[in-house]
Amino acid sequence: MATPHPLSAAALFNLKDWVVVVTGGGTGVGLMMAQALAANGARVYITGRRADVLETSARVHGAREKLGENGGGIFPLVMDVTDKESIKNAVGKIEAKEGYLNVLVNNAGVWKNRPAATPADGPEAFGAAMFAEEAESHWQQSFLTNTTSPYFVTAAFLPLLAKAVSSPTKQVGNVINNASIGGLLRMTQGRQYSYNVSKAAAIHLTRQMAFDLSHENINIRVNGLALGYFPSEMTAGGSNDENESSYDVDGFRGFMEGMGVKIIKRMGTARELASVSTFCSSLFPLVPIRPKDS
Repeated sequence: MATPHPLSAAALFNLKDWVVVVTGGGTGVGLMMAQALAANGARVYITGRRADVLETSARVHGAREKLGENGGGIFPLVMDVTDKESIKNAVGKIEAKEGYLNVLVNNAGVWKNRPAATPADGPEAFGAAMFAEEAESHWQQSFLTNTTSPYFVTAAFLPLLAKAVSSPTKQVGNVINNASIGGLLRMTQGRQYSYNVSKAAAIHLTRQMAFDLSHENINIRVNGLALGYFPSEMTAGGSNDENESSYDVDGFRGFMEGMGVKIIKRMGTARELASVSTFCSSLFPLVPIRPKDS
């Protein structure tokens, strides 16, 4: 087989010998990212709480005929990102099997609730609906999964990420936090306050981790994605036997128009997500601009 030109896409995005962990990788966006990275040669561990879902996705989408001759693999790894003991157990398994980690994708997320009334219903009805939301099961759970867990999961995997530079890949480890466009918007996308605010916090967490982890004694890159709508169990309400989701295009357009958005006509595709995930994963390290001893 001919060696690709060093500036070709095949060379630039070659992830052979790379080890990747994708939280929430059994379905939706996480599965799309796992497939993209595995197709380019990485050994990708998909995590979640549902062992059967992970095993199905690994078997179906990690098959050689799916990934191609230059593909790596997709492997199931049960881990609850909200449970420290579960995180430690997963780290131990990766350490024992691989010894290093190139990319950690903090993708696991939840959407909990929205107030039943709208501002158009007036101050009494809307205020009552807002107040009726559950602080623990809605707000605190949103922050626990969407904001707090990326912090603790990254902390647990930090030593393995630091070892990536001395692995066969010779590239520094990196973290990709999957946030949401909802964390940047003024509009609430149909009053989904707890989700959007938790994602805004995740974006700021990404900025702060990027600063601290660029220290010369750690030298790990941190990037964030603020994605729009992609078909997933969260946005489409379910998935098929292969853990992939589909959606009604006309229904989605009507949903967007109901929020006053007419320019967006469809959800994102796996191909579009693959391009950004492989780009972020394979970036070469940049010289940190932070002060040495900040």
